[in-house]
Amino acid sequence: MTNTVTPFAPMNISDLIAGDFFMPPEWDRAFNHIVIDSRDVQPGDLFVARHGHNAHGEQHISDAVERGAVAVLAEGDQGFRCEWTAEGDSVPVFIQPEVATHLTAWLHRRYPLDAMHLIAVTGTNGKSSVTQYIAQLASACDESCGVLGTLGNGCWPDLKPTRNTTPDLTVILQNLNALQQQQVNLAAMEVSSHGLAQQRVAGLNFDVAILTNLTQDHLDYHGTMADYFAAKRCLFTDYGVRKAIINIDDEYGRRLAADADIAADIITFGHSSEADVQYRALSMAADGMTAQLTSPWGEAEFRLPLIGEFNLANAVAAVCALAAHGMDFQALIAALPTLHPVAGRMELYVKDNSPLAVVDFAHTPDALMNVLQALKPWQCQITCVFGCGGDRDRAKRPLMAEAAVQHADQVWLTDDNPRTEDPQQIFADALAGSKDIAQQHDRKTAIAEAIANTNPDGIVLIAGKGHENYQEINGVKLPYSDASVLAALGYQAAAAVTGEADA
Repeated sequence: MTNTVTPFAPMNISDLIAGDFFMPPEWDRAFNHIVIDSRDVQPGDLFVARHGHNAHGEQHISDAVERGAVAVLAEGDQGFRCEWTAEGDSVPVFIQPEVATHLTAWLHRRYPLDAMHLIAVTGTNGKSSVTQYIAQLASACDESCGVLGTLGNGCWPDLKPTRNTTPDLTVILQNLNALQQQQVNLAAMEVSSHGLAQQRVAGLNFDVAILTNLTQDHLDYHGTMADYFAAKRCLFTDYGVRKAIINIDDEYGRRLAADADIAADIITFGHSSEADVQYRALSMAADGMTAQLTSPWGEAEFRLPLIGEFNLANAVAAVCALAAHGMDFQALIAALPTLHPVAGRMELYVKDNSPLAVVDFAHTPDALMNVLQALKPWQCQITCVFGCGGDRDRAKRPLMAEAAVQHADQVWLTDDNPRTEDPQQIFADALAGSKDIAQQHDRKTAIAEAIANTNPDGIVLIAGKGHENYQEINGVKLPYSDASVLAALGYQAAAAVTGEADA
């Protein structure tokens, strides 16, 4: 899978705007990339300053010029001016009221996706896992695959960090165009409800779209579950989807599968006998499971080296997407035993004479319940350490505590990312109606206490932060990771221990 890189050629602003406004020839400039975040500007880029949700990009024009922007397109009343570099060079600033209106067309003109096949994954939980499994399976079947999402962007497994689950359209198109230049023509994208509502995927067409599930989250933004669902639904109605892969074990999935406005071919999956693709776990253990699958492409029994039945659902969704894309079903089934756990998703850590520790990103009531239920087949004491993010949906906090108390033997409530919110208020929200929960704001101490109070043959679930390597407090991201805390306590990742034994 050696990928040849095609050079990225500069483009003139006049060719980009194609007559959308008058450009004096003497101020035309050749540029490299279009950038809307001044922090990302590299020498030779074109900076676009538009109205944002909280501020106007105009505030960052000087910073963009200092970083090397060769020109600026700014949203506002029509005008023109020059900014000056430290070396005394003039940088034209074109101010036009239609900048936001034309930006999507300009971006697609700069970054055409002639041969790219896109798979979109949306849902409350499972987006990162499904996109990663798609990339892993495709790679195992000798097809390079790009990934855009929470865990990074790029050609799997070489991913670069990202700020958002679904970044701005400028970042998406740059990444997809870069993949295309490497002759990578398949990419799996996490598409969040925020990304859909804010038009971050405008103008894209998806060959395949997946709905994993829909449970309570992000109501601080959407307001109601109806609006949250409507944001997800538009992926399947407005983006040229050819194949829709829908989980009908989920209430909203069943509603979506019955939607007459969806023109795509619908392939349903789940436990349900009504699903087009049916799966069931045959056995489960600490090192994975065996499962059975019935589909339009064939039947199979396979081993999956992942923990939790929800991971079986995620893997099946990935198989469905790639089979719908046209890949060989039997080759995909043969590749399933090679899947690796996704960073911060049901990652197992071990230490001699100590309880097992599991790190997972679960930060919604449904995700927390699913993870805890996935641990029950081990038939041992389960301890749960969890927190609730600040400046986010407050209504889900008591539901998370309820899920923890219902499915774990003992529970520690601790800080997640308080952000700008008072951690004590977060605790008060979470503890409404719940009893028998230990409270410890310091997350390191909470983890140590939970481990110390769990039987050596038990399990400690550490939920909420998963792969994150920071803790955001009062707007500042401080270095922190659950994995590092476990390492300081003498734990090792189970995968590393297994690798040493195999070697």
